[in-house]
Amino acid sequence: MKNILLGYVLLLMVVSCGGQQKSSDSLSDGQGMELTETDSDTIPAEVLSDTLIVVDEVVPVTADASFIDFLYYFTTDEDFQHSRIQFPVSFYNDTTVLRLTADEWTFDPMFDKDEIYTVIFDREEDFELENGTSSTSVQIDRIYLTDFHIKRYYFELKNEHWYLEAVNKEKMSRTPNTGENFYDFYIKFASDSLFQSERLSKPLLFSTVDPEDEFSVLETTLEEGQWFAFRPPMPANVITNIRYGQQDTENSNTKIVEFKGLGNGFSNTLYFRRINKKWKLFKFEDLGD
Repeated sequence: MKNILLGYVLLLMVVSCGGQQKSSDSLSDGQGMELTETDSDTIPAEVLSDTLIVVDEVVPVTADASFIDFLYYFTTDEDFQHSRIQFPVSFYNDTTVLRLTADEWTFDPMFDKDEIYTVIFDREEDFELENGTSSTSVQIDRIYLTDFHIKRYYFELKNEHWYLEAVNKEKMSRTPNTGENFYDFYIKFASDSLFQSERLSKPLLFSTVDPEDEFSVLETTLEEGQWFAFRPPMPANVITNIRYGQQDTENSNTKIVEFKGLGNGFSNTLYFRRINKKWKLFKFEDLGD
């Protein structure tokens, strides 16, 4: 992504200019010998190599236009990530803390190779926080569902640029007596098709872009078989939550999980409700590009 070869463009320009001369034109090599136009077409390899100009691709100034724009470059460009960390950066791990210098930091892509991330809300009213520009502090949680640990990254906006300030790894709090825990439910829902089938509202509400009008949303329902045909990929071991300031509590009886892609337009949303202490999926939304 970083190297763009422009030598061939320059070479074509030279050949193009030479082609405008008459075939009878000749060039002197400086020693009394004349080079015909045919001779000038044969360029030594060392000359060709000298025409290859390497230009580094520059991160656009819009990298901080939104937090997600920043996050794309932060998780895909090693140099950019290194430039956007406040060193020495604190790394907290339960009761210990390390302060990593720039030389000690290792590039952290943060997401899996498919670059799908999730955002979790308790209510739809908080959606506006995700697309707003008022947030000056954002946390990203990597939630490890196998041992219920969270790795949390703390980002701050300073002088209109986002920076990573600290990383904290801690155990996830799990309050009893609130009914079925959402994350316990989600693990089974994402990995067990039979359990998934049992926890679908029937019929399942479905929203998608109208195929006849891309500016309109089509509201309909899905049967069980249609859900399994259109359901989004759901990571079962590690999920994320980008905290823009929205509520995310265990006591809430609604959970909204967005599945999004970094830079590829993928966007699916699942709406869950806890009824009689059990979670069910009642709405599926596919509004991606």
